[in-house]
Amino acid sequence: MRKFILLGFVLAATAAYADRSSVPSDVAGNILNGSPELAKQLPAPQAATDTVAALLDAASKAPQAGRTGEAQEALEQAETRALDRSVAQNAANNQITDPLVSDIFQARQALGMKDIPGALHLITVAQALTGNI
Repeated sequence: MRKFILLGFVLAATAAYADRSSVPSDVAGNILNGSPELAKQLPAPQAATDTVAALLDAASKAPQAGRTGEAQEALEQAETRALDRSVAQNAANNQITDPLVSDIFQARQALGMKDIPGALHLITVAQALTGNI
């Protein structure tokens, strides 16, 4: 009987922890490689569309309102969109050297180091590459 009670407490604690981690966070999460923290669910970016330009626009507005988690999510989605490409099958493993992808990556890194001005500057540089500032 004690085993069942103990098991019940463990399951309840696990469920409580899972519920807490599934609540969107307004704070940027474990962006930097090697972070021991679990990734938190991030809020969806407030972008008009899911284009790179719209996501970068959302990423530039969110930190100014204190929503670094939303900025992180917008940058991650923008980077994913920028990585979309069509290539020959034998070139699929080649690394992408696109400056847009590099700038978005660096903006995410700056955000992870809590360098908001640096992240905003890199987002502006990336926006210039999309032709939509």
